[in-house]
Amino acid sequence: MKAFLKLSMLACLAVLASCGGGGGGGGGGGHSTYGTYYSPNILASEFVNSLNSVDGTYSSHVELYTNETLRSQVPGQEDWFVIWDAKYSEYKAVSLQYIRSIVYYDYYANNRAVASEFRSIERGDILSGNLNGDYYGNDYEVVDRLSSGYFEGRNSGYLYEDEATSTDVSLLAKEQEQKKFFDKAAKVSLVYNVSIETSMSMVTLGSKIERMLTRANGELTQEDQAALLGDIKTLTGVSLEELQKASENSAAKEEVLAKVAAKIGTSAQNLEQKFLPEVFGITL
Repeated sequence: MKAFLKLSMLACLAVLASCGGGGGGGGGGGHSTYGTYYSPNILASEFVNSLNSVDGTYSSHVELYTNETLRSQVPGQEDWFVIWDAKYSEYKAVSLQYIRSIVYYDYYANNRAVASEFRSIERGDILSGNLNGDYYGNDYEVVDRLSSGYFEGRNSGYLYEDEATSTDVSLLAKEQEQKKFFDKAAKVSLVYNVSIETSMSMVTLGSKIERMLTRANGELTQEDQAALLGDIKTLTGVSLEELQKASENSAAKEEVLAKVAAKIGTSAQNLEQKFLPEVFGITL
């Protein structure tokens, strides 16, 4: 059990320390098989350039980058940027995490397909009567420039203009740390298709393992292993022993998979094929 625990924990650490790995797509990978892709590394500028290509216009541009918007500085919010959308002659605020999660069909991952799929989603929203973006402004929304110089979201009411939100350096540092945590959790949730609550627990566990290994020069003590066994049970709802037994009994396997899937907010198929093997090194 010691060796098994150490290997599984190191696998978990490797995944979480890198903010969730790369997952299904890529900015320009060498895949040539037709299927589903996404572009997890696309930048705001690349997105706008791709919109220009798709729209056949060349005057859309980034107005404010993610480090210049107020909404991006709110703990728990994603990284938002503001563009001038030449196609519709209006300003739009767009979540960087949203465009990086857009799934499209193509022969390889590419930024132009992201822009094309975005326009398709947008067209669907407009036909559904949502003229200013998605209903709540959680992914993208039209924004108005106020007389004060701020951009204000029509759906969300958020302000986007660049301005310092706090002169308290310690508070700002704390908010930035919180934002990093939520960013990492959002990526883990996307890559492993689990609930945001589970992904936050995974990130916390990864940080805990990292501290343990650093403190003990790469070795997990018996006390560390005992603590981590408890953390794994809390995260998955079952013990490692139950997971191991499930690999030896088909009836137990179905029962355990259903229990864990419900606990972490995913499907049994995703749990068996991706989550357990990649995060804990467990194959059932």
